[in-house]
Amino acid sequence: MDVHDALRRLILSGQLKPGTLLSQVEVARSLNVSRTPVREALRMLQEGGLVSGDPNVRSRVLGFDPKDIESLYMKRILLEAFGVTLTTVESRPSTMAELRRVIEALEGDESHDNFATWQQLHRDLHSLIVSAAGESFMADLRELELRSARYQSAYKGEHLAGWWHRGETEHRALYEAMASGDAPAAAELAARHLARTALEVLAALAPEHDTANLRASLRFAIASAKGS
Repeated sequence: MDVHDALRRLILSGQLKPGTLLSQVEVARSLNVSRTPVREALRMLQEGGLVSGDPNVRSRVLGFDPKDIESLYMKRILLEAFGVTLTTVESRPSTMAELRRVIEALEGDESHDNFATWQQLHRDLHSLIVSAAGESFMADLRELELRSARYQSAYKGEHLAGWWHRGETEHRALYEAMASGDAPAAAELAARHLARTALEVLAALAPEHDTANLRASLRFAIASAKGS
C-alpha cells in the first residue's frame, strides 16, 4: 500500500477534515502498516502543504487557505482555456461523443444522489475537454483539479441541494460550442465555468478574500481566446 497516496486521497476528498490530528500509531493501525512508511508519508504531506506539525510526533490536517484556492483556480482557468481551444480546433467525433455521454450521465439521478459519482464524472469531463493538449498537460490539470476538489467538497457539503443545476447548463453550452468548432466561445465558457465555481467556493469559505487576481486571470483567458 502507498501510505502517502492513501492519506492524500482521504484529505483531498474531505474524509479527513481540516484540523484532524494524525497519530502515527493510529494511522499505521488503520492502514495495517508499520510506522516507518507513515512517518515518511506525513513528511511528504507536510512538504505538499496538506498537513502541519512534526511528522515524528503528531501532524494536523491543514485548514482552508483562500490564497491556495485562488491560485489553484487561476492556473486551471488559464491552462484549461488553452486546452479547450486545442481540443475544439481538433474536434474529433469520438471525443465529442464521449463528452456528450459524460454530460448526460452528470445530469442523471445517480450523479445527483451520489457526490462521489458526480465528482468522478466531472473529472472525466474536464479531462476530455483538454484531451488534445496531450497526456502530460492533462495530468497537470488533473493534479490541480484533485487539489481543488477538497474545497469543492467543503462548499457543496454546505450547499448540497440543487448545486449542480447551473453547472449542467454551463456544461451543455460548452459542449455546443466545442461541437460547432467555435474555439474562442468554448474557451471563454470553460474559463467562466471555473471562475464561477472558484468565486462561489471563496464566497462560502472565505468571504473576506479579495478575488482581484482570480478575476484578472479570467479576463486574460478570455482576451487570449478571442485573439487566438
